[in-house]
Amino acid sequence: MKKHQLDYTLTEFEDGENFLKAAAQINFQLVFMDIYMENMDGIETSRRLRRKSKLCKIVFLTITEDYARLGYSLSASYYLLKPLSSHQADFEEAMELCQLKSPHEVMTLSVMADRQTLKLPTDKILYIDHQNRVTRIHTAERVIPVSGGFQEVTAALQKDKRFLACYRGILINMDHISHVDSQTFRLINGEELPISLRNRKQLREVYRQYVFSGMEGIV
Repeated sequence: MKKHQLDYTLTEFEDGENFLKAAAQINFQLVFMDIYMENMDGIETSRRLRRKSKLCKIVFLTITEDYARLGYSLSASYYLLKPLSSHQADFEEAMELCQLKSPHEVMTLSVMADRQTLKLPTDKILYIDHQNRVTRIHTAERVIPVSGGFQEVTAALQKDKRFLACYRGILINMDHISHVDSQTFRLINGEELPISLRNRKQLREVYRQYVFSGMEGIV
């Protein structure tokens, strides 16, 4: 750590549950997460952490590559194989990425709802859709009908790499996708959104590139 000029305080936890209790009170900047843990594995622990924080950098530690893709779907900075003594070069690269990788700034989206201006943190938005002539913003806590057409409401997010127009009238935040299959994106809250049939291959590739961008230090 000193080699990479990181000023740090190291805290260890026996399991994911104890870590999450602490994470509810402390904004950790970097977490080394073992995938195989009792009671709650590292993937589920990280998924719950991501509901609270999109900025914390996660480096997964494990003995197998089986969970690599799922790990990067949680915007992990790196995926290290144990023992670390046999993968020192990978550890050095992970530390470099943790220094260079800049997380998304906390941005807000200004919208009109119930004749009031709301400023919603964009990292809290699961997706935006347009149904029955109403544009709605979906978060984990609520669904917000807003004034304005779909294009007008989503215009400010079109250049944000996190957001993907996966279907006509649907803009999804890829940070909240937990699984993708041939026809749908599944969100961390269990909802499933359709993938456009015409652009399915291209959309899946965009998501794949976004998932693995963490390996290259790209946000």
